[in-house]
Parts: sequence; C-alpha cells; structure tokens
Amino acid sequence: MGMTLAFGAPGIASAAEGDGCPEIAGSGADCGVLTVPENRNNPASRTIDIPYAVIPASVQPATGTPVIALAPGLGESAESLGRHLSRDLGFGTHRDIVVLEQRGGQASTPNLDCPGVTRTWVDAFTSTDDSLKAEGTAVGLELGDCLAEFAESGGDANGYTIAQTAADVIDLRNTLQIPAWTLFGSGWSSKVMSAVAAFDAAGSDAVLLDSLSPAAADIKGEAYAALTASLAELSTRSGDEGTDYAKTVAELAAGFDDDPFTGPVTNPFTGKQRFVELDGSDFVSLVQQLLTDPAVTSTLPLLFDRLEDGDSGALAPYVVLGADALGSVDWGQYLVSTCLDQKANWSPDPVAPEAAAPAEGEEPVVPVDPPLLVTYSLADAACAQAGIAAAGTELRVAPSFTQPTLVLAGSNDPISSAASAQAATASIPGSQFVSFTGAGHRVVDTSACAAKTAAAWLDKPGDDVAAVCDHDDAITPIVTASSLHETSRAASVVRAVDDLNWFELLIPLIFLGFCALWLVGWIITIIVRGIQRERLGLLIASGISPVTGLVFGAVAVLGMQSAMSAQPALALVGVPSYFPYLGILLAVGLFALIVVWKLGSRGAALLASAGVLVWLGMLAWFAWIVLVPS
Repeated sequence: MGMTLAFGAPGIASAAEGDGCPEIAGSGADCGVLTVPENRNNPASRTIDIPYAVIPASVQPATGTPVIALAPGLGESAESLGRHLSRDLGFGTHRDIVVLEQRGGQASTPNLDCPGVTRTWVDAFTSTDDSLKAEGTAVGLELGDCLAEFAESGGDANGYTIAQTAADVIDLRNTLQIPAWTLFGSGWSSKVMSAVAAFDAAGSDAVLLDSLSPAAADIKGEAYAALTASLAELSTRSGDEGTDYAKTVAELAAGFDDDPFTGPVTNPFTGKQRFVELDGSDFVSLVQQLLTDPAVTSTLPLLFDRLEDGDSGALAPYVVLGADALGSVDWGQYLVSTCLDQKANWSPDPVAPEAAAPAEGEEPVVPVDPPLLVTYSLADAACAQAGIAAAGTELRVAPSFTQPTLVLAGSNDPISSAASAQAATASIPGSQFVSFTGAGHRVVDTSACAAKTAAAWLDKPGDDVAAVCDHDDAITPIVTASSLHETSRAASVVRAVDDLNWFELLIPLIFLGFCALWLVGWIITIIVRGIQRERLGLLIASGISPVTGLVFGAVAVLGMQSAMSAQPALALVGVPSYFPYLGILLAVGLFALIVVWKLGSRGAALLASAGVLVWLGMLAWFAWIVLVPS
C-alpha cells in the first residue's frame, strides 16, 4: 500500500445535529461526522462516515493540546470512551478529549456488520460439535458471503486497515483545524497511534501508549507467552511453593476436553438464553480473558481448586463474564481488519513436542497437542476460507517517531506482556516505560496509579513520572476458601443489582418492601395506642418480624458492599463467611409471626398470613442463593 495515497487525501467533517451526540458522551460534548474515502488507494472509492466527539476540558480554558483516542480493542465502540477518559481517568481536566469511532464499526456508515459471522463465531465458542478448524471454516464461509454482498453494494473491504485508520485520525485533525494534539492509544489502538505519530509528526506533540501492541508483533505468539507469564506471576503470588497454575490450567483443560462444561448463558447479541458447551481450548481462552482484570484474577486460585475437586458449576459466573467480552466486539469488522493487517505476522498454533523414542518393551507415547487460544485459531481458518489477502507490509514493522512518549504496562497482562512493551519502548528515542505490578490489560483501567501517572504526564509530557504513586496498587489479595462461604450464585444477584434487573431481585425487593411498610405502620400504631394509653406489650412484640427482616437486609447489603470494597470480584466465588448465619434472622422473623396471630384481630390475621408467604419465599430464595451448594 502506498503511504502517499494512504495519508494524502483529506477528509471532510460535517457537524452533527443538536441531538447527534449520544447521551453517554456527556453534557457539553460536540459531535460530528468525518467523511473520508473508504480506500485512499482506490481513486474510485466511495466515501464513508465516521462519527467523532469532542469533550471540552472540565477546567476552561483548556491549557493543553487536545487528546485524541480510539476504542482500545479492534471492533469495539468508543461511545463511552470520551467521558471515561475525560472524567473517570482525569485526562480531560485541562485538555479537550477527542474520540473517533473505528472505520467499519457499528457506528460508521457503512459498516462491516455481518450477522452470519457473529452467529457462527458465537457457536464456535459455545459448542464442541466440530474441530476449531471446521468452526473457523464455517465462520470464513459466512465472512466470504458477507464481503461479497459488501462489494456488490460498492464497498471496498481492502480499506479497513491500520494505515487507513491512522489516516482518518490525521484527516480529523486537519478538518477540525487543530495544529497539534496528543495521541492516546491502548491495546490495538496503540498500533494506530504509533502510525499517526510517525506519519503526522508535526501534528502530534506527544504519545501516550497503554498495553502497547507493536505493529511488528506476532500477537498470537505474544498472547501465548503473555498468558504463560501471567499464570506464572499468579503462581508466585499464591505463596505456595511448587504451585504452577500454567500446569493446572492445562490439566483442567484436558479434563474439559473429556467432559465439557455445560450450562446456560445469555447470548450477548440476541439476548436469548442458550446452553453452552466449553472444551479445553474454550476454557484456556476464558482464563486469558479473566486474567485481564486484577480483581477477577484474585479469585482464580480458588476457582482452580474447586474445578480440581470436580465442581464444574463454579465456572458458571465466569462464563457470563466471557460472554460479556464476546459481546463487546463487532466480529465482522474484527476479522476483516485482522486478516488484512495482523495475521501475516502470526506464528503457527503451538503443537506438542515430539515424544522421545520408547525404550525396548515400552509403549510409545502419543503426544497430546496443548489447548489453543480459540480467537486466533478461528481467525486463521476464517481468513484462509474467506480468501482475504494480507495488506501491504509497511505497517508490519515498527513505525519510527521521536515525540515524547510514555508507555504503560501491566505485569499481569495476559495479552500484551510488559516485557514485550518494554522491548518496543527501547526503540523509541526519549521514551519512558512504567510498569505496574498486578495490573492487567488496559493498564489505566486496572490501576488507579497508572491513571494518575498518565494524568500527571499529560500535564507535563516528557517529565519523569516513574514515582508519582505506588505501582503495586492493582494487586488484590488472593481470595481464600477460609475467608468466605463458597457459592457461585451470589454473582447473579450482584449482577442484577448492577444492571438494575428488578425482575431477578423481585423476591428480596418484595420482602424488604413488605418489612418497611409494616415497620412504618407498626410505629404509627405504637404511637397512636401510646397516646390512647392502651397496653402495648403484645403490640411491641409484634414488631419483631419487620425489624429482624430489615436488619437482615441491611446486614446483607452493607456486608456485601464492605466485602466487595476489599475484594471487588468476591461474589464470583462466594459471600462473606457469616452470611449463612443471617438465616437465623429470617427464622426469628418467621416464628415471631405467631405473636401477630395472637393479637386476635382480623387485620392481624391477614398480616400474619401474608407475612408467612413473604417469609417462606425469602427463606427459599436465601437458601438457594447462599445455602444450597453451587
């Protein structure tokens, strides 16, 4: 691909209507659409529209140049990225934040949405009926059909590359008439921003890279190495001599090959529940995804212990997290861009080493291939089947640039290792590398110190920020069985609270609402009867049920909040160890309904009858979530 063509055709931006900014972008954002050639190397190419948003600095006037960012992962949306960078991470205190969507993503027009690809991709992760190669071939067939329709509509899929995306960034700067800005790239987008820094040096005054993925990297081979290193770090943190979680994961994967995990999960694209089957490679791929979050990582040793004991149900809440990650990517766009740009640098899938020749009289040892990372193996087969040729080689070598650069890395990153990022940083003159112990992928999101370090550097690019804060802040203490009551169902309750899914919380909501209304009525009755100087003994005792019910609710909610403030992912494996004893409060409240019956009135009898139903429902719900082994 010719670099002059790729970076020489300016785009045209048009302002969005007043309601063109999504609410999630935040108030005060200024949104628009960048119109650029679909393929700058094709003079006859049609144009495409890519949305962008500008979030003004929170302190006006802005004193620094704007920060430009793309969504970190290929195929992801940048809808909430601007507000996250500006407000949550503090990048936008003195700088405007500019966010550009990815070409080919759901927000761009046209896009590379391929429903058939998405369907077969999800099937590949949730079924064990076929080999990975066969599943990848099925994805490739759907991808080929989708691209044929795309071409018939006038599209040119060869334009969806890192180089063209970098040109979009440069065009946006020119169109917005910004003399220079600071580049922020994370994960996949670090490749794009590295290219922008090289080809638009005059318009890029500084570069901030998080979880750097060098353009020349073999990201498949790097992913296997990073996963092994991440598991080794977790083994060291366990404190038990001889612990080898890489070996443990391989053994568990072999077990899932023989007896796949089965369970229900919600398809993130359709919203419908389906039963899934996960084999060994699916399990290893899930573990890699889980290791990106330090909080979840702290629960994995206990998960591995439970799986080794045969409790495969313990994996269920983690599979839900995997489905969430699966649903965050536009897989049509991901595959097209991956086949064009990244696959050419990939190494082959790992295979078992040849077995030594058996001694005389011994049976030969049949080598067993190691489990595979499903995403890469599927992409290999899909790209081959769809017949997508690799793009030019210019950006498969590390771009050269000299702007002040800060590279952030997490020691526990299972996708892009800190060692790889540090080696790449060494080739950037005047750059600074800072690693954060325990942090996972996308460091600024997994370490508050990393975010603080990045914000400090943005205030003064080029300054030494190695000692801004404690680099160990991402380390979350490993969750142990002795510190909790094990259950895998609590995670669904916490998730329902986070998602405001009131239907799944209907029983506890009815219970707490019933107790609250009863308590209010009881207090009013006590006051009225007291004014009338009536005897209150039995009436006071009748309040035991609502009081114990509300105490139960308060202890459960506050106790879980307190435990999760120290261990954010605790609910994946259990609840605080004292939670089973909260059932005593429910039992006391149930038996205290006898006092209500003894009040003798018809209203009291109706209240007690309703109370019995509500308490039995709550006891059953509590037993299912907390007491019944899961």
